[in-house]
Parts: sequence; C-alpha cells; structure tokens
Amino acid sequence: MKHFLIALALLPSLAYADEWTGRDKGLHFAVGAAVGGAVTIATDRRDYGIAAGVAVGLAKELYDSQHRATHTPSAKDFAVTALGAVAGAYTGLVIRRQFIGYQTSF
Repeated sequence: MKHFLIALALLPSLAYADEWTGRDKGLHFAVGAAVGGAVTIATDRRDYGIAAGVAVGLAKELYDSQHRATHTPSAKDFAVTALGAVAGAYTGLVIRRQFIGYQTSF
C-alpha cells in the first residue's frame, strides 16, 4: 500500500488537460477490471488483484511518460484503471474459481 501511495503522489505531475469522460477511459477501466478480476480469481486474494491492476495502470502511464512523442501520460487514466482494478477484484470474489466450469450428475 505504501508503494501505491508514493506512485499516486508522483502521478499528478503527469497530468494534462485530459477529460474524465475521454473516449479511452472505458478501455482503461475495462483493462483494470480484467486484470484485477483475473488475479483475484486465480489467487483467491482480493489485495493481489487490486495490486496487479494498479501495477498495470502505473506501468502504462510510466511507458507513456517515456514515449511522449506518441503517447500522453495521464493521472486520470491511471485513476480510472485503478478504479477498474478495484471493481474487478470485488467482482472476482463473487465469481470465484470453483463456479467456473460444469458439473454432471447421473
């Protein structure tokens, strides 16, 4: 959690005039949710799912900051990805690994 707070404190310097309703926000949320949910299901640990989703969002924004010619870093994109990771991790708790599959009985 300490590392997340440090990263969050550093990201406002990456902000620009990006809208909260930008067209890519849905994709950021979906990727965060997919990673958070998948890791939660695989490990049965919600905190791992959240951490993995946040790490993916942070890695993406760090990549964007290193490739400014073609990418624009955004703290809002990171925040939406992190929110998606939380939503996915809590959804992963509901889906659980044992419910995916089929069962036959005679």
